[in-house]
Amino acid sequence: MPTLYLFPTRAEAAAFERLCPKAAVGIIGVGMAEAAASAARLIVELRPRRVVLCGIAGACDECLGVGEVVEVVSDSVAELPARFALKYPSAPITRLPKVRSFSVSRTGASLPLLKDDALPSVEQMEGAAVAAVAKQLGVDFHHIRAISNRVSDARSAWRIAEAVEALGEALKAEIENE
Repeated sequence: MPTLYLFPTRAEAAAFERLCPKAAVGIIGVGMAEAAASAARLIVELRPRRVVLCGIAGACDECLGVGEVVEVVSDSVAELPARFALKYPSAPITRLPKVRSFSVSRTGASLPLLKDDALPSVEQMEGAAVAAVAKQLGVDFHHIRAISNRVSDARSAWRIAEAVEALGEALKAEIENE
């Protein structure tokens, strides 16, 4: 299997599965622990050459628009002390805008870490954990997210359906351009 597309939830995978029904898709659950365990199981069982983690994210920077699809090129766990917060880089594979990401256990946990950086920032709940698993298992890892909200937005303001549809369209376009 060349590529396995991983999504935290079936809802986040829905548009992609509809648009690319032949693609290999795995649902790994929400949060770092569940995502790491499920990703490890799927990688060992299916033996893909690469995994692409996909889903929604919150934008930390105003330059990122809701519905925009981005490629994560660096991830780390936000809540860890700096001396333990490893960075997980990913080589770009798309023409999508590049971002850095923080894996969090609660919305807004990355805000104290933001600083002037060349890359805009997003936060999500699985990236660093799945990147660590892929690294340990020797599998190429990539990470693509669609912006569903700003980190400071109330949950009721999140535009998940719009982000999921944009994600599916962007992934389909990338597969067609491979």
